[in-house]
Amino acid sequence: MGPRTTHFVSQTFLHILTALLEATRDGPVRASVLPERIHVAGDTLKGLLDEAHEDGLLHIENGEITQDISQRLATAVKAIRVGADVEAVSRSLTWLEFEELSARVFEENGFRVMRRFRFMAEGRRWELDLLAARAPYLICGECKHWRKGIGNQTARGIIETHLEKTEVFTGHIEELRKRAGLGGWSKAIIVPMALTLSATPMEIYHRVPSVSVLALPSFLGEFDGQLERLAHFRTNLKPLEPGLKQTVLMKRSVNDSRRVRR
Repeated sequence: MGPRTTHFVSQTFLHILTALLEATRDGPVRASVLPERIHVAGDTLKGLLDEAHEDGLLHIENGEITQDISQRLATAVKAIRVGADVEAVSRSLTWLEFEELSARVFEENGFRVMRRFRFMAEGRRWELDLLAARAPYLICGECKHWRKGIGNQTARGIIETHLEKTEVFTGHIEELRKRAGLGGWSKAIIVPMALTLSATPMEIYHRVPSVSVLALPSFLGEFDGQLERLAHFRTNLKPLEPGLKQTVLMKRSVNDSRRVRR
């Protein structure tokens, strides 16, 4: 296979990945309708669909293509990494899928994640899209489908609101401690962060970083060294009462015994 043929196949595969995301957004799709949508010859399409199936990106049965959420998220990441148009991929993902993609990246990097963390404080209701914990860090994540960075007024307004939310959360962390799973923590460093699908480099506004989900693993790997240039709130947590500490230890012991039995 020559260089031109290889380039054609790779570009066609990229096109198919993007088309699959759009086609399966609302559920299963017949493989027979794809040639009309993406203008690819049947034999070439079959070969590339087989490749995607072998990669675990889709399931084909009786001529019907399905993708569960894990497959759709894997397809989105692969498509962007091989050069797909980020805006097209972004349009194909639902809001919950983008949020789930962000959560899974945190989990793969050792964080425990709570989705859509809601709390009452100062007479109103607040919500954090993601609350990612890895002692002593607590990242308050705001997931946004930004495609062109934070240069516009609307995006900056969202950052300012998110910074306020993080400050309010920090001010009430003792009363939210149990729900946030911080029972055994003696201190916490709370960091506001915006998460985007865009492949653009990290941007900072009001010292709040806007990080691409694709760049998030490397960002988290350098997190300690970046902290001083980022907005963050340090807080010491009160020692647990003996009864509460014992309860936490008992729960941990039960979980450990379950893991042993498995």
